[in-house]
Amino acid sequence: CFGEVPAELRTIHDVCMQVDAEINLATVPGKSADELYHVIVKAYTDRGYGEQILQHHQGGLIGYKCRHWIAQPGGQQVIKAGRAYAWNPTIAGKTIGTKSEDTIYVNNNGSMEVLTNSPDWPMVDVKTGD
Repeated sequence: CFGEVPAELRTIHDVCMQVDAEINLATVPGKSADELYHVIVKAYTDRGYGEQILQHHQGGLIGYKCRHWIAQPGGQQVIKAGRAYAWNPTIAGKTIGTKSEDTIYVNNNGSMEVLTNSPDWPMVDVKTGD
């Protein structure tokens, strides 16, 4: 869109970025797909958008396929170091929708590195619930 960003879009995009930040920070070795799914559910719910978990898959392990697995209830896949993960919180508003998506790499020490960092694009600082 051009000109002023519609208020609804700004609101739901802010929420998507917050959910994205929370799931990225929670992606640590040993956590299961089920645990991460519930991190996302809580992040949406805490912000008043709990039903949005049903709009789109929320992401998971990425590699040669779009996703090798996606986080879902009961998912037993485990986060491992040395792997890349892409999470994509999505919100469908009344008139417009948005998504926030980054690909992260989980280092051997358990830290996370954002692979899709694009410093030439506008950046936003996001505060999480923690």
